[in-house]
Amino acid sequence: MSTGPALAADKPLWEIHLLTAHRCMVFRIHHALGDGISLMSMLLADCRKANDLKAIPTIPVAKSDQRKKKRTMWGAVICDRKTVISGGDGVELWPRKLTTARFCLEDMNIVKRVVANATINDVLFGVISSGLSRYLEHRTPNALQDGFQITGLAMVNLRKQPGLQELSELMKSDSLSRWGNKFGMVLLPVQYHKPGVDILQHVKRTKVMLDRKKQSLEAQFSYKIALFAMSFLGSKAAGFLNYRIVCNTSFTISNIVGPQEDIAIGDNPVTYMRVNSSSLPHALTMHMLSYAGRADMQILVAKDIIPDPEFLAQCFEDALFEMKEEASTIIKAC
Repeated sequence: MSTGPALAADKPLWEIHLLTAHRCMVFRIHHALGDGISLMSMLLADCRKANDLKAIPTIPVAKSDQRKKKRTMWGAVICDRKTVISGGDGVELWPRKLTTARFCLEDMNIVKRVVANATINDVLFGVISSGLSRYLEHRTPNALQDGFQITGLAMVNLRKQPGLQELSELMKSDSLSRWGNKFGMVLLPVQYHKPGVDILQHVKRTKVMLDRKKQSLEAQFSYKIALFAMSFLGSKAAGFLNYRIVCNTSFTISNIVGPQEDIAIGDNPVTYMRVNSSSLPHALTMHMLSYAGRADMQILVAKDIIPDPEFLAQCFEDALFEMKEEASTIIKAC
């Protein structure tokens, strides 16, 4: 597959495609119209609970982190060493392949229980760390040193109220959780580790790293820099800045919490929900969306760089399975 033709600038920057043979609806929306929180909130406003077609879906409420933020400097110079998953300038135009890694949220919750104060995000990034280590060892056996760093980019919602929002709240002019793009970028260093390491160490290491990120102003700093560039230097300068950051890192990752129960749209039950983005120079982008106890992570790759995304997805799934098995053993022993 390719990323498809650009949306026409003389028309609204969104399209809806009905793939009747696949019983599937595809929303294609330009990022300029809103971020994941805005667009998912809009979608849920049009849906109803599958078991009560008059009730709107339950929107999970995320806990706000009130810890004091430290004024740490955002990475001014970023340049990952090249690996077999690296993209770069021009890769956004290369042909793509798409696959899905499927997870069970209960499995992630089991892993959470054995790592003190862990969150689903801690477990997810532990899975990413372990899965990428497995994949890199498969593609380039013994080529990397233990602890080799790969840097990813995560998008962080900066609204005062975390999590998905009611659409009516997003559309208020004086809302603290306004519609649009209100996110910052956070650098996520993931370490490669050779096979044989305690599988839960991946979660413990990423938890330490993410806890530091939560206490920093990194996401706010990146947002303010992008806003300054857009306001005073123009869209081309802001776009160039973002482009260079993506070119010098190795992957994109995001995680959105979706509806907690099965939903329906237009009286049609929704079997699954998935989200993806395109036109980035990364050779690897990953977007996870949870829905009714399940979590699907879309994996989009430049197929000339990562020719076997199905195997990469299997690496992630196997990592969570082994973490759950190890966590279950620890729980039974307690």
